Amino acid sequence: MDTSIAYDVVLLPDTDRAVAYRKRAADSGCSLMGVTVAAFDAWVRDLWELYGDGRAFVSRLEREALLRAACERAADGDCVDSESDKRAQLDGASGRCGLAEGCIAEGACALVGNGETEALGLDRVAAACVAAGVGLPAFDAAVRDAQQGVPAGAGALEGMTCAEVPVLRMIGEYLDRLAQLELIEPGQALALLPELLPQRPLHVLLEDAAPLTPGQEAFFSACPWMGVEVRAASGSQGPVRAPEGVRVRFAFPSGQYAWPALLADIARDALGAAADRVAAPAAVAVPAAAEVPAAVAAAGPAAGDDGASSCEDASGSADGYRDGRSAGAQAAAVVVAAKDPAVLFGRVAPALVRQGHAVALRGRRRFADTAFGRAICSLRRFLDEGQAGGVAHIEGYGDIAPTDVERWDRVDLADWALSPFSGMTRKAAFKLDADMRADRTARRSDLCARLRGDNPMFAAMERLALQLDVQAAAELEAVVRRMTNRSEAWRVEQLAALRALQRAADAAKLAGLGADAAFDQAKRLKVNVSRIVAPRGCDGAALGAPDVLVTDQNTAASLGSGSCKVLVATDLTSAAYPAADSEDASRVLLEHLGVKRADSALARMRRAFFALEHAATDQLILERCLNDSSADPTYPCVVLEEFVDCYRDDPTATEDIDNPYSLPERLQDGMLLRGEDALCANDALSDTPAPEAARIEPPLTGAVSPEARSLVVLPRVLQGGQVLDEPCLSPSQIESYLECPYKWFAQRRLRLDDLDEGFGPLEMGDFAHNALHSFYKHMSEDLGEAKVTPQLLAQARELMADVLARHKALQPHLRQSENRLIPTSQVEHRELAELERKLMDYLDFEAELLPTFAPKYLEYDVACGGAVDYAGHKLLGTADRIDVDGEGRCAIIDYKGSISGSYALGVREEGRLGKVQALIYAQVVRRTLGLEPVGALYVCYGRRKMISGAYDGRVIENAHLPNMRHKDCMCADRPFSDVLDETEEAVAAALERMLAGDIRPRPETPEACKWCPVSSCSERRG
Repeated sequence: MDTSIAYDVVLLPDTDRAVAYRKRAADSGCSLMGVTVAAFDAWVRDLWELYGDGRAFVSRLEREALLRAACERAADGDCVDSESDKRAQLDGASGRCGLAEGCIAEGACALVGNGETEALGLDRVAAACVAAGVGLPAFDAAVRDAQQGVPAGAGALEGMTCAEVPVLRMIGEYLDRLAQLELIEPGQALALLPELLPQRPLHVLLEDAAPLTPGQEAFFSACPWMGVEVRAASGSQGPVRAPEGVRVRFAFPSGQYAWPALLADIARDALGAAADRVAAPAAVAVPAAAEVPAAVAAAGPAAGDDGASSCEDASGSADGYRDGRSAGAQAAAVVVAAKDPAVLFGRVAPALVRQGHAVALRGRRRFADTAFGRAICSLRRFLDEGQAGGVAHIEGYGDIAPTDVERWDRVDLADWALSPFSGMTRKAAFKLDADMRADRTARRSDLCARLRGDNPMFAAMERLALQLDVQAAAELEAVVRRMTNRSEAWRVEQLAALRALQRAADAAKLAGLGADAAFDQAKRLKVNVSRIVAPRGCDGAALGAPDVLVTDQNTAASLGSGSCKVLVATDLTSAAYPAADSEDASRVLLEHLGVKRADSALARMRRAFFALEHAATDQLILERCLNDSSADPTYPCVVLEEFVDCYRDDPTATEDIDNPYSLPERLQDGMLLRGEDALCANDALSDTPAPEAARIEPPLTGAVSPEARSLVVLPRVLQGGQVLDEPCLSPSQIESYLECPYKWFAQRRLRLDDLDEGFGPLEMGDFAHNALHSFYKHMSEDLGEAKVTPQLLAQARELMADVLARHKALQPHLRQSENRLIPTSQVEHRELAELERKLMDYLDFEAELLPTFAPKYLEYDVACGGAVDYAGHKLLGTADRIDVDGEGRCAIIDYKGSISGSYALGVREEGRLGKVQALIYAQVVRRTLGLEPVGALYVCYGRRKMISGAYDGRVIENAHLPNMRHKDCMCADRPFSDVLDETEEAVAAALERMLAGDIRPRPETPEACKWCPVSSCSERRG
């Protein structure tokens, strides 16, 4: 057919298809002289520029920004019901105006809350209604009536609910604002053009057309002088068998780890030896690749640009010169249609380039997934979070400078610092991160001031993140262009992301909105990331068709019949390609106005799949991962099931597809399978064994090597600077080893500590210990009493309150290494207040504890600055408290925030040693102070006041140890010194194992595993 004679205008669903149409016509020798070939939207825009009234088309970004502004005004109370003078509830909270009747909440406001957040969801609902309905008589009439205050159910609002009418009123305000700005909706232009166009005969062909929208139908009906022919896109009724001569194969990787390697195998098999396009034969072996952006791979403007059209309506046709088979032009030897082409390209392209193949990407990436987008969004979160509502001062800290406890996340600043847009080295970025994490009092203002002074890049990024400063954007653009250490394609991607943010900022400023709105819009944009990666020595710009093209399904469908040798359709699961149409609030509102859906998701999927079937000349490979990221089985998408049914004798039967692949026997021939077990081969994307660079013996597990055993316990530096070379341990270390040797090795020897300054049991425990120590010290100095008694409780409470206030005020002055307790949120403030209440309540319990004993030694250094002998080795440590009676007998007191059954002496009947810290201190005190230990007690000051441990029942009365399981803790049948000697013998044997390098995991109880950092331990319990 000679199009130049038959038609004046040929309209395609989108720009990509229009370009492909022109190329196929040129390749086939058909003249398009005098013929307009364009996407429908672009054609209407051109007509309006020629015959319209001078107003410009509003862009999608401008539409959403202006509607958001209208919705924010409604959220402030401007959206009022005309009958009741009350604001219409759009969140389902007002009976019949909500979910049951209006369904507005279901689609938009059910996702959001009130006020500002509510507007953010509703603007998109209104935008969808505007895009689909403006220009249609029923919709325009409903908007007019809503603005004029006509009640729901009357006039043009018949069938509308009181929850929907305010949405139409906001749309009316938006259209009025458009007129003031001399802008116009495409739907409005489509309704006005029939009156403005010259009425001369015009032959129009709608090629590969999806079902016409109501607006398109109304336009052509109003233009009777146009002769319109519609050639519907093939495949809407469902898939058919692949064309004759095309082999159908199925690929089933067991999971996502196996798929890139399987795809690389497919590409290598299809391509064979690399074409001789490189400068030298050895170029295939070079490790680096030349990466260039390619115009041939361009995917058009970023989504959201003016003139950008949807790629959802994929089509395929196979007649006349439109058939690429006759033209002989191919987009690539192998075309891969993926759900997320950019991610897949990043996985497979390097391996294929190393083998001499040119690989192209035609796709888009979300703004927030680009390097610039991640950096600017992270910095904005750091700068903007918690500006309002942050606590400025911690009550009880007195005159100390207030701690910055604003709700900002240090991770956001670290993400920015590690990005290419921080201007910082990795070493400097990691140091900044470590400094922040180690200091809970770090103030955001101080950090910003520090960065502004040292880093010009931060100053520019800050101005752009908070103020959308135009000069800052220009500075950053210049910085990106100077990043010559990065590939040109990377720089082009970041510049596209920067321009996307600038467009969102322009739209927000047009609507009178701030940076929040601009960033919300920018995050939903996608930028072009198309590129070609070629072997070094190959001129990427001079390439014709690449060997492999990775793109999305709709773009692959637009390439035309016979556009590749092998077509690989990936991710054909029901999760990736659902067939159901979304039923949101905008769709409900439009249907109430009689605006029906012109197309369906299933029809679009069928047309795209049909086009993919006819794109290949040799092989059609259909891929579905058998398992998803959670290792759950996947299910084929609807069109894949329909395609398989084309090859079955009885599609209603189930026996022939009752197998893991859901395929009949005739389609199982040539299946491509790959498991995830071959980890190295899958990661390298090759089954070729990698050359052995080094042989590393597997590390010992459960033991320290002989040459490293001298380092099991490091030398100690004692008071005065003396270095003690022989092994020296603390009771808590010994207790940790007895609890589980492997846990001790991970926690105490490797010290797998968190980088962040904490607010947990360790810090609370140190605060409580220090407060109790200070309390008893001042009890003796200020009150002249060493022991809390019932008669002294009132004075003791006053003293404890003063101690707690002073210790709270002291915390910011402590070093981070001293485990200071600093709350930085309201929750942590409540936790600190709860700890204070526990310590105050503990005084009542203390008044009943050991009335015949009195605290004499507080935070007692049992080695007096040096080291003492215990169990054949040196020991040092500090006992929390030693109470002494008048006869030289003592009880060791160890404070605990909580205690369990393992603290009781009775656990030894179960064959385990239990907690030994207090017993070790008792034995050392027996030797150094000459006192007679009669108790080694763990006293809990937590929510439930109780005692555990061991005591001599012949000396201490049960009534003097309240809230204690006496039968589990009492030693009455033998001297208490025997328990101490028995414990020392067991500890000596354990220390010999420790110093011999025995660190096998042997958890004494499931509780030992609770806080163990080794989560993958084979002996983990509980």
